[in-house]
Amino acid sequence: MDTWIWIVLAVVVLAIIVVAVLAASRRKKEQERVRREENRAHAADLRARGEEEDLTARQREADAAAAEAQAKQARVEADRLEREARMRSEQAGQVRERAQERMRDAEALDPDYDPASDGTAGSHVEDTSTDRDAGDIPGERPRT
Repeated sequence: MDTWIWIVLAVVVLAIIVVAVLAASRRKKEQERVRREENRAHAADLRARGEEEDLTARQREADAAAAEAQAKQARVEADRLEREARMRSEQAGQVRERAQERMRDAEALDPDYDPASDGTAGSHVEDTSTDRDAGDIPGERPRT
């Protein structure tokens, strides 16, 4: 009977070893499953953050493009205003030139104008005489 006890004891020990190996294997598989689930959750979290950051980056790019377009528009407007300012300045110069020409014409026509009086344009001496030419009309240019 001694052998039967050893055989039963060997089978029991073998069964305990098999159960222990199976339990360890299941624990390992469960730990692996838990780790994979944690990795999936972490990956999903990273994807969500990545998408959020991508949307933020796209929004910033759109804002930058809008700011650049606004800057270009401002440059175009500044160029237009600069051209307009130059044109108005040229027109002002032309008007000033015409005004000076008329002042010279007036000084040339005015018999009372004295260029030596004080050096200012348009100075004239009051003439009380009435000896004008018959064809002179005040305000008109002389006919040539």
